[in-house]
Amino acid sequence: MRVDLRHLLEVAGMTALIVVVAIGGFLVFQAVRPRVSQASATAVAIRQVQQMDPNVRDFAVLSARYDAAPDRVYDDRGNLIYSESHSSCRVLLFEGPAWLCHADGAWIVHLRAPAQSGFTNHDAWVLVNGQNGTVSSASTSSS
Repeated sequence: MRVDLRHLLEVAGMTALIVVVAIGGFLVFQAVRPRVSQASATAVAIRQVQQMDPNVRDFAVLSARYDAAPDRVYDDRGNLIYSESHSSCRVLLFEGPAWLCHADGAWIVHLRAPAQSGFTNHDAWVLVNGQNGTVSSASTSSS
């Protein structure tokens, strides 16, 4: 059985392509995965809401979901609660246009407290950065 150089180069090229695609897929998977856990994000969210309104107690988590690029976030009723706005961002060594940029991934945490202080509903929405655990945005409402 004779293996010629052309066949050997084809096999080597296909192997290299498969390895590059696998490494690229792994890097993309790592980039969209949050570094901050859901438990940590909800703890940060509860702390933030307690600091914003110390008179309201016993906030509980209704939902927590991760969004890899939350440019706009809406509450359960369709109200806009967060919008990422930037005119440019750094792309390698240059300032690029806004359409090249996306928001950092974030945990979107919805909290609710029981009736108190004369209000029946206390809702809070907190966006916690999925990479560093800081609060990007927080809002509360009572009705």
